[in-house]
Amino acid sequence: MNSDDEDLPTTTETYWRHAGVTFAAAPGKSAQAARTLAAALGEQRFHFLRKGTGIRLRTEHCAAALLDRLVFDQLATGWVRGIYEPETEAFGGSDGMAVAHTLFCADSPAALAQTGTPDTKERCILLMSTMFRHAGLDPFEVGDVWAKLGALRPGLTPDSGTERDRAVAAMRKLMHTDAARRPEAEPGWTARVAAFAKAGHHLKFLATSGRLTRGLRAVLAHHAVFAFNRAGVSPVHQAATAWLGRHAAFTVGGVTDVSTHPITHPTPNVSRGADMTPTTDPAELNEALVNRLIGSGHLRSPEIVAAVRATPRHRFLPGVNPQTAYTEDAVAIKHEESGDMISCISAPSIVATQLEQLGAEPGHRILEAGAATGYNAALLGHLAAPTGHVWTLDVDTDLVDGARKNLADIGVSNVTVVQSDGAAGLTDHAPYDRIHFTVGAGDVPTPILDQLAPHGRLVLPMRIRGSISRSFAFERDGDTWTTVSCEMATFIPLRRGVCGDIYTLVEMEGQGNVRLETFSEQDVDRDAICTVLDQPPTKVYSGVRFRQGDPWEWLYLYLAAVLPNGLSRMPGSRPGFTPHFAWGSMAALQGESLAYLTVREGEDDQGRFWEIGAIGHGPRATDLAEHVAHEIAEWDRGWGNTAPVPSFRMATGTTRNRLTATEPRFIVDKPNSRLVIDWPRRR
Repeated sequence: MNSDDEDLPTTTETYWRHAGVTFAAAPGKSAQAARTLAAALGEQRFHFLRKGTGIRLRTEHCAAALLDRLVFDQLATGWVRGIYEPETEAFGGSDGMAVAHTLFCADSPAALAQTGTPDTKERCILLMSTMFRHAGLDPFEVGDVWAKLGALRPGLTPDSGTERDRAVAAMRKLMHTDAARRPEAEPGWTARVAAFAKAGHHLKFLATSGRLTRGLRAVLAHHAVFAFNRAGVSPVHQAATAWLGRHAAFTVGGVTDVSTHPITHPTPNVSRGADMTPTTDPAELNEALVNRLIGSGHLRSPEIVAAVRATPRHRFLPGVNPQTAYTEDAVAIKHEESGDMISCISAPSIVATQLEQLGAEPGHRILEAGAATGYNAALLGHLAAPTGHVWTLDVDTDLVDGARKNLADIGVSNVTVVQSDGAAGLTDHAPYDRIHFTVGAGDVPTPILDQLAPHGRLVLPMRIRGSISRSFAFERDGDTWTTVSCEMATFIPLRRGVCGDIYTLVEMEGQGNVRLETFSEQDVDRDAICTVLDQPPTKVYSGVRFRQGDPWEWLYLYLAAVLPNGLSRMPGSRPGFTPHFAWGSMAALQGESLAYLTVREGEDDQGRFWEIGAIGHGPRATDLAEHVAHEIAEWDRGWGNTAPVPSFRMATGTTRNRLTATEPRFIVDKPNSRLVIDWPRRR
């Protein structure tokens, strides 16, 4: 299944072939059959559920020959074709089902191969606890998920006593253990843990963006049912595990504040997990974070690795669970009255990426716009020490006070927090060797350019056109500027109206929750376009095929440059809306019309592909959809994903007219600046 730029599975779904397979009743024979089938399926995507002594198998390609062989070898007693009916609503709608199928396929090979092996229940608890954490649940919400699972299973209350207390303690330790650090784990375990983490993160995103049709905890409880089934954990043992999970979450000092079910079954033992190393220790969580960022390539420089290792991220998020502080996600710290997030601590990978772009060194004088919690400033202070200094700015008194306290609490002495407008900079201490924006801008805030030393560097997340933005690392090149680094990134913007960058979210009328991001420079009739999806669609395909793993960022950049209004994010879902990703789509805008990206799936001699198209709505639906499809084809012919990576030049004021480009459409003019994309065609 393909993924979008949020790394969410697309809604374009595989046709799953369904087979009911029955095995011999003997446990050893069934286990051997399951392992043989798992090996025979190889790299094919598949998922399964256990049913009695057999399984319900769903495969991407026909498995008839494999199943016939299993019967011939007397490892299976028979099989029959059927029709797969996914439990779409139980998993939160089509977007939630796409996430579920991705997880099912990631977990099924190991779960099937491990049929009949010990500790399957304990492994499943570790995996589900990972998913809960990455879904953003607090301890009581986790307890509620276990309670929901218990309500679906036979009721029980274990007898009180030492054995039960040991089981609760073991369960609590499993719930708070970093699954990725499980000792002597089998090959493939780390990838399996990552799949559950990613699924939790994606479900959190779908829930917070209003795209789940069922409550997040109810969806997670249903995932637990399926995960325990794949692991071969019986309903009775699931009930016992659910009771222990609920009891561990809601018990304080040995006293539970939740009611219990009548006694019907004894508690199965879960004490095998008691010798696993818990990772509630923030130091261990921080070390795990450093190792993840090194492994993913976001951290490369030894100096920055040392800075992240020495700076306790959780200390800048008082009151936040340490596991949440160290997950790969932004953590909101302030919202507007409307509920929109206006300040956060960025995801660790984004922090690391910008630090690598900035290249701060000992002795540097650094200006940061966007103090937030003070965490990034602390990292900059570490990099500039012992003789350098950091000034970090924010516009809100509460954020300034909080950042000051956080920095003081961990003993950072070379960072000064100032209440000021980041777009204006801070002339009192200029010039600076580095200027670092951790908030987004629609244009270059020109006052800060004069505050940068001649050989200094500016790192600025800036929109190009519409919703497409990148983090630019600019250095002077005579009277103009050139990039030494440019990474795809989106940040919370400078406050409304700064650099004329006014953002308006248009809520589309009718069913569903589709929204359209618009900005001040775009030609769009916001009053009329809110009803555009109720108008008949026009669908045009480009002939351009994407395959598994192909990046979208370069197509987005091209369309942002060549389309008159760039590209706008259009998240959400509604009947008849067929976006190219599960979260929604990117749309081209023109007055009262729009055309959003879509895909259709196919297969050729190279394997599966997704052909890109555009669906137009509004008075100019056909013209706009054809224009978008034509430009996609032009990009593929001249650049595509195999072209050299582009570089960028920028100028402001009277020097901006000196910047020209081989391809005039790669010139982006803004009120304060001109941005030129230098992008060679592929050979």
